[in-house]
Amino acid sequence: MSFLRRIPLGLLSGALIVQIAAAGTVFAQGTETDPDHSVFVFGGAMVNGDMAESANPFGVGYEDHPVFGLGYQFFPYSIGSVKLGLEAGLAGRFGGNANAEIWGGVVGRYDAIEIANTLRIIPSFTFGLSHVTETMEGRERKNEEERNGDASTLFYLGPELSFSSVSRPDLEVFWRLHHRSGAWGTLGDMHGGSNANVIGVRYNF
Repeated sequence: MSFLRRIPLGLLSGALIVQIAAAGTVFAQGTETDPDHSVFVFGGAMVNGDMAESANPFGVGYEDHPVFGLGYQFFPYSIGSVKLGLEAGLAGRFGGNANAEIWGGVVGRYDAIEIANTLRIIPSFTFGLSHVTETMEGRERKNEEERNGDASTLFYLGPELSFSSVSRPDLEVFWRLHHRSGAWGTLGDMHGGSNANVIGVRYNF
């Protein structure tokens, strides 16, 4: 894919993320709940499997492509124990042709699961757009070549499980499936994109 072909898609991705963030800010001003914020960092590796295969982190093959990232979440609204908000992140993908990824979207999480008044389990899901400066060698590049598509800008899905103690809800550890996909040809004429299993730490404030 040529560099010039990637520019319009990258700009589109950025514009959509900015619009989502602006809408979220206006919506937050209209609610009575106090906003919640969080920052997080993670590390992991890209995997040689589809989304279903990658959901089993112990049964999938890993590529020699480590991934390290950081992100920010903002939750202006809640319905009971469900929090709704926005997420933005930046990651570096290494091994072979190192490149960068930026993503943003909407996120929801459920905060009501406690075990023995000791352990909190928080499932969450992020949906948005992801843009990379270069498609990665391995499964992502192979999917792009097989489809004759463009994997630079794809949908982002981030199913996640977080864990914290009841006494320290501000500090969490989490596992996330970091998924990029064209959604059956909707973006970039791509079906599959890439997956990574990552483990991270989040601080809520």
